[in-house]
Amino acid sequence: MKSKNLVSLTVALVFLVLSVTGLLIYFAQGSHAVEHIHAWFGVMFVAAALFHIVNNWASITGYTKDRRTGSIRREFVIPALIAVVVAGGIAADLPVFGKLANAGKTLVRGDQPRQGGPLSKASVDSIARATETAYADALSKQDTTAISAVLDKKTAVLAEDGTLRTGADRLSPTTEPMLPTVDHAEALTDNVIVVQGTSSNAAKTTTLIYTHVLKRQESTWRIAAIQTARPAGKLVETTALN
Repeated sequence: MKSKNLVSLTVALVFLVLSVTGLLIYFAQGSHAVEHIHAWFGVMFVAAALFHIVNNWASITGYTKDRRTGSIRREFVIPALIAVVVAGGIAADLPVFGKLANAGKTLVRGDQPRQGGPLSKASVDSIARATETAYADALSKQDTTAISAVLDKKTAVLAEDGTLRTGADRLSPTTEPMLPTVDHAEALTDNVIVVQGTSSNAAKTTTLIYTHVLKRQESTWRIAAIQTARPAGKLVETTALN
């Protein structure tokens, strides 16, 4: 088995996967899995490209330098300048590069969300109620497994007294069931929903006002940020995703 053939074929196959996933992402058709595939194959491509450069170093130097004069060939200068201009334009956030970066998404879906168009009001309300109910139920039962299914494991809690809790100490389970009522839910994008509501115990002796930010991860909605306060405006705790 020839190493040059192996490396060249590996570069070609990895480049093919990168091209497909890159186009899917550019035209706003890339899912979380597609983005991960693109990232990992990018790493593989760099590794294979390095081996390819090492194995073909003599040929590459022959392409870049004129053997008679020793000067750098124009064939190398032109693509190098293009790469510098594009990289510099993106780094400087020039408007033209921003438009080019979003041209594929605009062409395919315009201003509409990626996954099948915007979420309907009924879908948003249903997602909000289901997530809030699951969160309140898990807290009241002190079910850490159920809580972990709703909150991210890296969520940090900033308590009323200013202490920051993380890990196993980040949760504040209540000993009595708190019944959430969603007053308003709005989708900012197809993957982010902001929920405002109230939470009270059965006797209505304790009432809290909350704002939650829900984020879709794959097909699961999780609470990414929480702000809870008493009706008078006193902040009880703020939960934010690291």
